[in-house]
Amino acid sequence: MGLGKSSNMKIFYFLFVVIMAVLGIQTAQACIPNGGKCQANGSAGSCCSGYCYQQQGWKDGNCR
Repeated sequence: MGLGKSSNMKIFYFLFVVIMAVLGIQTAQACIPNGGKCQANGSAGSCCSGYCYQQQGWKDGNCR
């Protein structure tokens, strides 16, 4: 007795949601640690602390 089409779709949907959740968690944790190079406009990623110190004229700032 095999699974019906509806059951297969439910399993596929469940696995898809789980995979997307795992990828979302990994992406959310990818931040620049304190002391790392950053851009004040966020173009190089986000500091874990949320604060990138970059003075005018500097090529890069640093996360604090």
